[in-house]
Amino acid sequence: IMKKDKYCPMTGCFGWNELVTTDVAAAKQFYTRLLGWKTQPFGKGSGYTLLKNGKDMAGGLMKIPQPGCPAQWVGYVLVDDVDATAKKAVKLGGKVVLAPSDIPDVGRIAVLVDPQGATIGIFKPAM
Repeated sequence: IMKKDKYCPMTGCFGWNELVTTDVAAAKQFYTRLLGWKTQPFGKGSGYTLLKNGKDMAGGLMKIPQPGCPAQWVGYVLVDDVDATAKKAVKLGGKVVLAPSDIPDVGRIAVLVDPQGATIGIFKPAM
């Protein structure tokens, strides 16, 4: 799903877009009607939905994982080392809001907040 490819060939590129929302059903309805995207469940019982633009992936959709987080789109940037990048973000004044964690068969992710409050995800695809 999320990998280096012709659109995102290197570290530092945005490689995935994800919507976290309070109402998954309403978000699916809105984006499928607005942009013509199709939805596809990802992983049995995961609660994660893939958003597809024709045959291509447009992103993912899930219920907000932590109470109090706002509904928002999160862009994930490819990095060589999720843990090292998360530590570096903290040293530079950022915060880790989702600690580095593995998603089986997908890769390793973390979500950061920069010193101004903007959210960004970081991601290393599974090899």
